Amino acid sequence: MHRSGTSAVAGFLAKVGFHAGTDEELLAPAEDNPKGFFERQDVNALNDSLLAELDGAWDKPPSRQEVSVHAPTWRPRAQAMVDALAAEAAGRPLLLKDPRICLLLPAWQAALEGFAFVLVDRSPMDVAASIRRRDGRPLYVALALWQSYCTEMLSGLSGRRVVVVHYEDFVRDPQGEGQALLSQLSEVLPGAPLDAARAEGFVTADMRHHSTSTGTTAALHSMTGAQLALARWMAELPKGWCPLEPPAALTDEAGAARVAATEYYDAVADRHGMETAYDTERHRALHFEQATELKDRHIENIEAALAHMQARAEAADERATRLDDECRGLREANEALEGELARSRRDNRAAAGNLISAARRALGGHGG
Repeated sequence: MHRSGTSAVAGFLAKVGFHAGTDEELLAPAEDNPKGFFERQDVNALNDSLLAELDGAWDKPPSRQEVSVHAPTWRPRAQAMVDALAAEAAGRPLLLKDPRICLLLPAWQAALEGFAFVLVDRSPMDVAASIRRRDGRPLYVALALWQSYCTEMLSGLSGRRVVVVHYEDFVRDPQGEGQALLSQLSEVLPGAPLDAARAEGFVTADMRHHSTSTGTTAALHSMTGAQLALARWMAELPKGWCPLEPPAALTDEAGAARVAATEYYDAVADRHGMETAYDTERHRALHFEQATELKDRHIENIEAALAHMQARAEAADERATRLDDECRGLREANEALEGELARSRRDNRAAAGNLISAARRALGGHGG
């Protein structure tokens, strides 16, 4: 289950030499997991897509029947993923960690046939408190998710030998518990790294933010009878190699838990949808207001430009009128000048005629 301490155990194994992937291939560390998740992005993406095909998610587990029906068509994709990771590991022991595999074991089991399974157990109250802190889920929803993951895991691994790690013990003594884990894994993984000192300092006590056993009043008031029975049975599993032989009651599908998680998921999704729709409409209204303001300013600018042009046109009209008046005055003055010129020409011709006549008379008289 998520928040069960799998990152601490997986990180320890990666630090001692197991191949989880490159930094670019792994999920980036986050505020709630600053040392890293040691989960591959491509594996996460594959599992998220498989869950989405059933309208599910990590926090909205699909039914066991739905997974079983689709598993045969998913197995080639899981096998291709494992083959690619094994080739990338180039002989190093391969580490594969994603809590979603618990919900999708029927699709993954064939591809994981050569793997050793490490089961990390942690108090469900601590798991739920961590999920509530990180994701804001109510305690009953977080516990329902824990129950769904554990039930599907036990159902899928029933009859197998697994290596059990109790988180509290691992955090209390990471070197001792880590060395024991490496020794146990080396029994089935020849060549597995055995030196826990290579991971010294990675697992520390401050990685544990909660410590609430199932025997507390809070647990008794928060957990259902089925959840308490499941938690107590898992807490009593011996450390190290252990055959998983859970009672049938613990492997039955946790229908009520799945319904609780699904109903909460859908309710949050509805609220989120309404909030998104509200935000969308609010943004549209804001955009409309901004667009209206821009249009108003544009209209004001156009009106100002038009007024300016009208003023210029009126000034041009006044100037044109003045020019017309000036032209009319000039035409009248020109006509007067032309009249005076015409009279001057007539007078000049008359004077010239008179001079010629006078000259002729004078010349005529002289000749006689």
